[in-house]
Order: sequence, then C-alpha cells, then structure tokens
Amino acid sequence: MTPKNSRPSSTLEFVGISRHFGHVKALDGLNLAMKPGELVALLGPSGCGKTTALRIVAGLEIATSGDLIVNGSRYNEVPASKRDMGMVFQSYSLFPNMTVAENVDYGLRARKIDKSKRMKRINDVLELVALTHKSTSYPHQLSGGQQQRVALARALAIEPTVLLLDEPLSALDAQVRGQIREEIRRIQLELGTTTLFVTHDQEEAMAISDRVGVMNQGRLEQIDTPMALYNNPATPFVASFVGSANRIPAEVTGGGNVKVLGQKIPLSPFTGEIGRTSGAIALVRPEAMTICSAQDGAATEGVVAVKSFLGATTKLGIASKGLPLIHVDLPSKDAKNIQVGDEIAFKITAENVMVEDVA
Repeated sequence: MTPKNSRPSSTLEFVGISRHFGHVKALDGLNLAMKPGELVALLGPSGCGKTTALRIVAGLEIATSGDLIVNGSRYNEVPASKRDMGMVFQSYSLFPNMTVAENVDYGLRARKIDKSKRMKRINDVLELVALTHKSTSYPHQLSGGQQQRVALARALAIEPTVLLLDEPLSALDAQVRGQIREEIRRIQLELGTTTLFVTHDQEEAMAISDRVGVMNQGRLEQIDTPMALYNNPATPFVASFVGSANRIPAEVTGGGNVKVLGQKIPLSPFTGEIGRTSGAIALVRPEAMTICSAQDGAATEGVVAVKSFLGATTKLGIASKGLPLIHVDLPSKDAKNIQVGDEIAFKITAENVMVEDVA
C-alpha cells in the first residue's frame, strides 16, 4: 500500500534571511514563501546561495538575520534534530554497513517509534520507490540510481515537515538522472510533501517544479512558474541563465521599442530604465530567430559557420560582419538542406526582447 503522510503539508517562508561569512554575503535578504505541497527549485550558479538557503532550513546553518517560518512558527532557534526535515544529499550518504531496510529505519529508530509501526513504514516507502526486493541488500550491491532511491525513502520515512533535496541527481548519468527525476516528482505529488530542491541544472529545475527561483550572488532574482520564467525573464541575468540567449548590440529608440539587427521590436515589459539610447545589448533566444529570404526587409545576411544536429532541433551558428556568432534554432526538417559555408539570411521573430544597459 502506498504510504500517505499523516501530517498535513507544511508552509515554509524565508523572511529577509541573510547569511554572512565574514565579508561574504552568501544570502542577502532572501524572501520566499512556499505553499503547502509545493515543489520549489532554487536554481543558480555555484556560490549563488542556494545551498546555504537549504542548510538554513535544515538547521545546519544559522541565519545572520531574518526569520525562518515553518507552519507559522519561527524556527530560527529550533535545533536541527527537532525540525523533522528530510534531506537527500548529492552523495546519498547511506550507511555502508546497514542494509537498505536498516538505512530506511535509521531515522525512525532515532525517534523511538514502535517497532511494528517502523516495519510498516519501511515496507510502505520501499514499495513507493520500488525497492522492496532490495530490502536486505547493502549499498555497495546497488546501482547509483537505486542508492539515491534508498536515500529518498529514508528521508520520506520520517514523514518530514519539509523534504530538502540538495543536488540529488548530479552524481548520476544522464539517462538514470531523467528517470529518478520523474520518480521524485511522482512521489512528491503522491505524498503532497512540501519540497525545496536545489540544483544548478536548468532542465531538472524546469521539468519537475511548480515554481523555480533563480538566484544570483545571494539574492533571488525572480521566482515564477517554469514557463513564465522562460518566456518572461524579469532581469537580464535570468534571461541569460535560463535557456540561452544571443547578445546582440542594440539601440533603444524610445516609445518602448528597440532597434536590433535593423528591426524595430517592442521592449520586454520587464526591461528596466535604460541609461542611454546606444550601447545596449538585446537578449534574443535562438528559437526566437529564423532564416528568411535575403529580400525580406528585416533580413540580416551571414554565413553558416556551425551546424549541430540535435534530433528534432538543429542549431546553426551564423557569422555576420560586426556581430558575435548568432545562434538560430530550427526544426531539423527546415535545416536539412543547409550546410556549413552557405550564405544565409536571418531575422528575429520575437514579439519583444529583453535589453540590458552596458553604459
């Protein structure tokens, strides 16, 4: 039988959380509220503060300032051992001298739960992660994916207040990573456990999260649904970090428009004040560009320098005088007759573009 959490899903809130290490601000005024049963991913480059945020929730780090609120209660001084947070690490951290069942039982024993209840919970969570048949195996007898599922089962066995996932898939190969990612989301939805997931992998964050928060230098740049984050980045950093973007010299013409590659295109509504009309950079996604006829009034001409076949999509790198290499993503059926060295024309098809000021 699939286990159900006996406790209701939790709320989790960071209120102005900062964490300083000397003069280094690992977190700088983080504000984030998570709803019951929500899975939120914190995404960002190394050193952006996402793991520090996770460790503060777990009680492994203490905030320099601000409040951590769980289910309406301030948790700043609650010891890690009293928080009932379930944590899954990148390195699995299984006990090598314990069987799968004993590893899952560890947190339950520490909480002095009755043996019969423990055995039922172990069986339930092992069934949930499809490892009942491995209950008497030791970690070294399991694949990496199986070990990570044991780590997940151990974290879920205690019916955690919040499930914390710290880069849990980065040690796995690509195929297994995709499978375990889907399993984590299936289980999280089934149990309704509020979950905070830290990763530097955009695909992971976008694939399984209700919302994704993009962090940069200790600050939360934007948090939104994966689709909104990708289609409507609120800052140039988000536009560049989530997905990919061509950085093309541009001129802000006034009236809410920008001139880029000779085309007049509306500015993204999220673009802030631009300090001058020249010296700006437009951020244009490769799929927001296409090839066209050289006679098209919006066309820019160049030469195909790189062609990369990626299955359904083909990436072209186009060299054009005075510009950085321009990347255009096309359906492979539309690119099959294009070869490296071909002269080609291209244009922007985006409805609006994000612009950053380099003044």
